[in-house]
Amino acid sequence: MARVADNAADLLERQHRRIEGLIAEVRAGGQPEASFTELVRLIAAHESVEESLVHSAADRSGVESTEARLREERQLLDTLAELYELGVAHSEFGRRFEAFADMVAMHLASEEVQELTILRHGASTLDARRIAAAIELVETFVPPRGSIEGQRPAPPLPLFTRLCDAVDAGLGRA
Repeated sequence: MARVADNAADLLERQHRRIEGLIAEVRAGGQPEASFTELVRLIAAHESVEESLVHSAADRSGVESTEARLREERQLLDTLAELYELGVAHSEFGRRFEAFADMVAMHLASEEVQELTILRHGASTLDARRIAAAIELVETFVPPRGSIEGQRPAPPLPLFTRLCDAVDAGLGRA
């Protein structure tokens, strides 16, 4: 049976791969609106769990740079909000999205090297269980593609805030 900490880290890594896949889909241009809609929801969900639970668990386990991750996440969410306001059809969207995609890639790599490694090897069972439960909770806010066809998600920042509130109410801030 997999350790609880490995399960929580695996769930976060699975979201990382899904984020990367959605970025590739937006870049490919097949259905950029649907891919971007799913990306907005997934990033808001993912970052809400990290802000509410992962960073504090990493802090307790010895990561010294969670403040850097928090700054990166705020910048990512602000940039995502700007892209949301532009919309995928805007002439500037592609150029700005490329810069955003680069920021995301660097951020995910930093998380995997620092926080997820610590989570796997140093997090308490309680922290890992709470993180895994929170991921499952917020993923209910990222419905499968097709079930939301034609719907635009809430703007990223209010969605992120609501998801943080849901995590905090459901599981408590770590």
